[in-house]
Amino acid sequence: MKKSLLANAVASLVASFGLVVSSAAVAQAPANVQPVAAEVMVMTATVNSVDLNKRVVVLKDANGNLTEMNVSKQINDLEKVKKGDLFVVEHAQAIAIGLTAAPKDANPGVSGVRKVIVSAKGSAKPFEETIDTVFATVKINTIDTKTRVVTFAMPSGEMQKVKVDPSVLELDKFKAGDDVVVVFVDDTAIGFVTPQKK
Repeated sequence: MKKSLLANAVASLVASFGLVVSSAAVAQAPANVQPVAAEVMVMTATVNSVDLNKRVVVLKDANGNLTEMNVSKQINDLEKVKKGDLFVVEHAQAIAIGLTAAPKDANPGVSGVRKVIVSAKGSAKPFEETIDTVFATVKINTIDTKTRVVTFAMPSGEMQKVKVDPSVLELDKFKAGDDVVVVFVDDTAIGFVTPQKK
C-alpha cells in the first residue's frame, strides 16, 4: 500500500478526511538496521464506487463526504476493488538511522534519496509501499535525548521530525542549532482492504 499508488491521494485525503489515528507500530528500515517503535498515522475511507474504464475511485469519509481519486495505470488489479472496501493510508514516523556532525563547509540540502517501491501484483487487493532513505545536511531545531526525537527544517522549509534509532550513539552530544548530516527512512503505504465481517 503506498505513495505512488495514487499520485495525489495522500494530499486529497488529508484535506478531505479527518480520520487520523496514532498507534505504536514497527517502522520498516533497511535490513542492516534494527527497526524501532514509531508513531504511525492511519487514515481510512470507504470505497463508494469504482469506474474501471476511467480508473476513478470515489471515496466516502465518516461524515458522508465524497472525494474522487484517479488511480495510476501502474497500479495493478484495480478490478479487485469493490464498493464497501476500505482505502487505507499509513505513514510511519521517519526513523533516523544516521546522525553525524556536518563538515564546516557543508551546504544545507538533500544530497540523495534512495527509493524502494514494493507493489503487490496478484494480491487480494491492490497496494503499494514506498520506502525512501533520505540523506540531508540540516540544522537541528529541537532535540529530546530522552525520547530520542529530533526536529529539523528541510531545505523546503518543511519541519521534519525523526525518531533516532538506538544504533546512533552519543545523541546527547548534539544540541539545537547544530548542523548535522542525517540519514532517515520514510515509509508510506497506500492500498485497499476488505473490511472484516462483524
